[in-house]
Amino acid sequence: MAEEQSPVQLAALAPPQDGAYVLRKLASGLQLSADGQDADVRITCVEVWNGNLYVGTSAAEIIHFVLLPPESNDPSEEPTAIQASRLQPTFTQASGDGVQQILLLPKVSKACVLCNNTLSFYSLPELSPVFNTLTCSWVGGVDLNLEGDDSGDDGVVVMIGLKSRIRLVRIFQDSNPRSLKTIEYGGCLISVRRGTFSCAADSHSYALLDVEHQQKIGLFPISSLDPNASDVGGAAEDITTTAPSHTPSRSVSSASTHPTRPLQEEQRGHSRSTSLGMFAPAGSARTESPRPPRQRYGFDVPESLSRTMSPTPSRSRERDHPERTSSLPRTSTPSPEKPLPPPPPQETTEEQEVPSQSQSFIPLKPHVASPSPNEFLLTVGTTPSEPGVGMFVNLDGDVCRGSIQFSSYPDAVVVDGSGIDMSTSLGPDMDAEEGYVLAVVQHQEEIQTKYRVEIQRWDVDAGEGEATKEWLDLNPISGSAINDGEKATIPLGIRSVVEPSDLILPEITEKLLVKQLNVSPSNQAALHQEEAKRKKEDLEFTERLSKLRTQIVLWAGNQIWWAARNPLVTRLDARLQQAQSTPTGDGIRIHPIRQDVERVLGDIRGQEYRNESEYLSLIYIRQKASILLFMELILRSSTNIIIFENEKRVTEQALVEGEVDPRVVLCLLPILNREVVQGPEGIQISGGIATLVEQFLQQNDLSAMPASINGPFGDNLLQLVKRYLQFWKRRKGMASVTNDPYVFQSVDAALLHILLLLDLDSPNGPANAGSIRAELNEFVDNEVECFDRAVGMLEHFKRLYILSRFYQKNSKASVKASKVLATWRRILEGEPDEGGEFIDGELELRKYLSRIRDQSLVEEYGAWLANRNPKLGVQIFADDNSRVKFEPTRAVALLKEKAPGAVKDYLEYLVFGKKHTQYVNELIAFYLDIVVAELESSPDSREILLQTYETYRILHPPKPTYRQFITDNAVDAEWWTSRLRLLQLLGSNQPATASYNVPSILSRLEPYEQELVPEMIILNGRQGRHQEAIRLLTHGLGDYDTAINYCLLGGSSIFRPSGYVPQEEIPSREEQARLFNYLLQEFLRLEDLAQRIERTGELLERFGGWFDVAEVLERIPNDWSVDILSGFLIQALRGLVREKSETTVAKALSGSQNLQLAAKLVDKMEELGPTIERVK
Repeated sequence: MAEEQSPVQLAALAPPQDGAYVLRKLASGLQLSADGQDADVRITCVEVWNGNLYVGTSAAEIIHFVLLPPESNDPSEEPTAIQASRLQPTFTQASGDGVQQILLLPKVSKACVLCNNTLSFYSLPELSPVFNTLTCSWVGGVDLNLEGDDSGDDGVVVMIGLKSRIRLVRIFQDSNPRSLKTIEYGGCLISVRRGTFSCAADSHSYALLDVEHQQKIGLFPISSLDPNASDVGGAAEDITTTAPSHTPSRSVSSASTHPTRPLQEEQRGHSRSTSLGMFAPAGSARTESPRPPRQRYGFDVPESLSRTMSPTPSRSRERDHPERTSSLPRTSTPSPEKPLPPPPPQETTEEQEVPSQSQSFIPLKPHVASPSPNEFLLTVGTTPSEPGVGMFVNLDGDVCRGSIQFSSYPDAVVVDGSGIDMSTSLGPDMDAEEGYVLAVVQHQEEIQTKYRVEIQRWDVDAGEGEATKEWLDLNPISGSAINDGEKATIPLGIRSVVEPSDLILPEITEKLLVKQLNVSPSNQAALHQEEAKRKKEDLEFTERLSKLRTQIVLWAGNQIWWAARNPLVTRLDARLQQAQSTPTGDGIRIHPIRQDVERVLGDIRGQEYRNESEYLSLIYIRQKASILLFMELILRSSTNIIIFENEKRVTEQALVEGEVDPRVVLCLLPILNREVVQGPEGIQISGGIATLVEQFLQQNDLSAMPASINGPFGDNLLQLVKRYLQFWKRRKGMASVTNDPYVFQSVDAALLHILLLLDLDSPNGPANAGSIRAELNEFVDNEVECFDRAVGMLEHFKRLYILSRFYQKNSKASVKASKVLATWRRILEGEPDEGGEFIDGELELRKYLSRIRDQSLVEEYGAWLANRNPKLGVQIFADDNSRVKFEPTRAVALLKEKAPGAVKDYLEYLVFGKKHTQYVNELIAFYLDIVVAELESSPDSREILLQTYETYRILHPPKPTYRQFITDNAVDAEWWTSRLRLLQLLGSNQPATASYNVPSILSRLEPYEQELVPEMIILNGRQGRHQEAIRLLTHGLGDYDTAINYCLLGGSSIFRPSGYVPQEEIPSREEQARLFNYLLQEFLRLEDLAQRIERTGELLERFGGWFDVAEVLERIPNDWSVDILSGFLIQALRGLVREKSETTVAKALSGSQNLQLAAKLVDKMEELGPTIERVK
């Protein structure tokens, strides 16, 4: 391959060609004359076969060149033309035309050369004379239907145009030619044959010949101004009879339906051998036409050409094809779409129309081509400078499709391609190709004649054909003869050679060959090494795609060029290259024209590929167009322009359809280009795209572009790129998607970066549904390829909570929990977390610890949390649903070692939360330590306690119990709460509380018995010192209601919460009476006389049943009024009376029971009777 060109060199090349055909040099600088004086010598015809170039000149010479491969071994370079021979064919009289035709017959290794109306035969490839010469006007007519048949055993049949007839001759490789038949058609200038049908032309008109049945249908005059072609067209004529010359018939003659002499020469060979000077006419054979509904032989008059039904060919064709543009000129109703030449003279019943005398008749050269096996293309016109018309006729002589128009009457016409039938095709035909007509036309500009090659489609309707008409770009032809790129000042020649040749277009390789994108200069050495290896592997593949086949040659002056189909990729890429820069730019700096790029995408939308080359071409074009649109967004965004939403949507859709490597998109953007990850092979993309991207990066400094998230960069680009990266992420793992891990590492890194940038302005707190933060959470909660880069970015953006979620999904199982917990601890210890999403972080950590199985982590972070938040942390060690469970003894030991401040909370959680009463004693000890330590160290705390007693005592009844009072007026301090819990534990009735050491506790509380009155009451009660306990209740606290409860409940749980008390816990009535007597004694000792009288009276009145009247009267002071005891005395006397009455009734009931029993005894004795005992 040629040395790779830099982007700047590529930009300086010739302008891109987006036409249907491109020129590739075949040979140049040819010496056309033997003496080197080429001024008056021109090329008249060209043939190429098997590496041989045959050039016919106006000097009546044939120059044979051997085409050697280029010295550079680059198949895309111009081959070297070495002259092998120069010969002058034999001719009898110089007509000035020189070599008129070169007809190569490769099947039989022969060449027919017509020079000055003399036909010579030569052998191939060296052009040695082999047969005698012959005078004729034309040679050709090789059956085009046999082009694919390489067998030459039966020879090749050619048609030779003699003065008054056409002779069919079979030429063999190793024997003399044989004449097959003679057709009475004189003055033939050209003929194209398909099977047994041939479309021929003389100097005036065209005719369709049945060479087997020897019949003819006259078609159209070549020029509508020709006075000698006034009566062409109509019925079929029998041309088997010998006539002195060929003249179009003026009368209507019916075709013979039963010819008398069949001809079998074409099918079974020849019965006799003749020399070239003894060509004899052969008979004709009759074959049955397959056309229904009746049998036809040869050219029976088709209905479309019957003069009784169609007076003129024009009207016949108009009737048969009303939907198409008429191919014939009409005087009455000219075509509104195409200006046609004046109509030919038409025969009428009254008179013959005479052509306008204002235009003089100039003979036109007839042109016949066959675009398909069933069609012929003919050219008609008026004068060489006026527009010409191409007419299509089928094998029946009927116009079969709409006409085409040439800007002027063509000098030469070539058809190429089998055509695409859009009406019948159900899907893409892999072998179908567009049908084109290439015509050399001329027009006069001032005093100079200019030549151009007009290209148009023949397989589409007339309207579409207008849209696809174009001019061949002649810029590659060197010299001053080229004007405006499409015009030449010297005559041009064009023809289709005998066999197709393969060409290599380096542009295809340059565009489609996969190469490494240069985005990291530091890595170029390694990349170039890898690229060289890969390029060698891909070169053969791309060269295969770069091969083109063509049979069309174009010549001008002493240069010969191949006219090859412009491949789809180069045509479309040329349009993109033209849209790559604005018209006002320098043509090098990239500034895409959005409308033109979108138009290219619109033209190929929905287009289906027909082969591998088109498949890769469409992919390449879609990718390049989408990148150009994206570049356009970047450039406009860099100027602080907010872009319309529809333009962003179009760009995004183009990227999605093109499926461009996302790294290519990322390398075009500031900030995000750092996220591109390349492997040893770099970024592998098509060469054309790589060149485009490298040019863009050279021309634009990405670091200088504004990259504000709240500006055009964020609005125009980030959201679009985010959606495109998400599209790629969704496609991961699909069979049609690359498995290159570096692609998805780049995708994930860039997508995370974009989400972090867009989330900067989100408010702190959890994500809302549909928000950027929700997308960010969803992203890290799934698998991410770029682990290290993601960790670095999240640390950089200080998104620790997102980092913990990332660790949870993407870390290895062995380190997942440790990384998550370590990150959460960093947040809880005060490191900034910009998102502020870790709400109730301590609770989240506690829940997480209950879900993991790593005991060491649970111990470590459980102790850490217990130190930080003891009440929450200790739940980890006591949670029965946790996957890691701790025995309480182990947990207490662990907490004492690592979190001593949480031991109390752990015991509280066990006792109060989990109801594990076996830990009450340990908890009491902790409470005592806290309360005693507080009283020892703080006089204020002691004063607070004393003040509560004083305050409570002065309250007037009804007042709450002391327990309720201190609970409602609690101090926000740990020691106060611990004291309440201590009272709850000391005063509860749990069986485990009986095991605590009361004397030991009393010994610790005695120094503070004035401050800790409730505790002393409970402990005295536990020891059975009820009188002392009641004394403290009455005189220490003044809590009379609690003192009464103490008597009723036996002092068992005076400070426990109110509620149901089991019957077995209630003391006996005697015990209650004893306690009430203690309470009465203490009430009578109250210092306040009013309180003494009130409390005593109330006690005796409410609970008089528990007192003995005599004992009460003895203890009541004598000076108290009876009214104070009235309630008690009345209740007591009523009780005595009730007791006496009950006793009387009981005695009476007992007496009646005795009488009943006595009566029953008597009755029984009587029943049994006496018993006699014998006494010995």
